[in-house]
Amino acid sequence: MSQLPLYSDPSLSHVGNQIDRCNSPVSHCADKAVMRTESAGKASHATVAGKLNKGFFSILDARSRTEFSRLSNRVNLRSGETIFLQETEHSSTFIIESGLIRTYYVSKEGREVTLGYWSEGDVVGGPCMFGGTQHVWSAAANRRSVVYAISGPNLKKLSSSDARVMSWLFSALEFKLRWLSVLFQIHGTEHVRERLAKLLLMMGDLYGEESGGDILIKYRISQSDLASLLGASRQWTNKALAKLRDDGVIVMDERRILLRDPKVLRNILKKS
Repeated sequence: MSQLPLYSDPSLSHVGNQIDRCNSPVSHCADKAVMRTESAGKASHATVAGKLNKGFFSILDARSRTEFSRLSNRVNLRSGETIFLQETEHSSTFIIESGLIRTYYVSKEGREVTLGYWSEGDVVGGPCMFGGTQHVWSAAANRRSVVYAISGPNLKKLSSSDARVMSWLFSALEFKLRWLSVLFQIHGTEHVRERLAKLLLMMGDLYGEESGGDILIKYRISQSDLASLLGASRQWTNKALAKLRDDGVIVMDERRILLRDPKVLRNILKKS
C-alpha cells in the first residue's frame, strides 16, 4: 500500500496527486443508501446494520454548497493512497465524492484489521470530526477516489451555521457506531459461517445493486479483507465462502459477490 506524507490544511500542496481548490459549486453525489424496491421474499435486512439514508452532498442547498466549496479542498486519490494514519494529528475530515475508502487499525504487533468501507457521500476522519486530537485509525483509497478535505474548525463553522449539516454529522456518527457495533457482534459470534452471513447481508444492504432479482455487492473486496472484517483466518473465511458458493447462495467473480438467495443467509442467523 502506498503511504504518502500526510497533508494538512491549508495548502495540502505536498500530496503527490492533483488537488483542486473548490472554486466551483460542489456537484451532487448519489445518496449513500442504495434505493431499491423490496420484493416478496426479499425483505429488507437494514436491521442488520442500518443505513446512512442521505449522502452529504444531497442535503446541501446552493448556498451551503458554495460555502462548503470555499472552506474545503478537492483531493484526487490513487488506488492504495493513504489519506491519514492513526496516531497522527487530526488536520482534516474527508467527505467522499466518489470511489471507495477503507478504514483500518494496525495493532502494536503489526496486525492490520479492516474496520469498514465508505463510499460516495460518506465521511471519514472521525470520530472527532472537529479535530483537536489524533486519528484513532487509518484510511486509504481502495480504488481511485475523490474526497473533499475540510479542516475541523471549518467543518465546525459550517455545521454551526447550517442545522442540516449538523444533523447529518450526528446521523453519520450514529451510522458508524451501528456499523462498529455489528462488527463487535460479528466477532463475538461462534461460527465463521454465521459471521459471514451477517457481514454479507450488511454489505448487500449498504452496497447492493439489483441484478436480475439478485443483489450484487458492487465493490471488489479481497478475501483477506473479508477475513479481517470477520475476525477469522483466510482459510476459514475461504471455506465458509466456498460452502455458500457450492450451495448456490452466492456467486463470486473477480472478487465481486452476487447474493443469489439472501433469505438463506437470514435463516442462518435465525438458527444461530
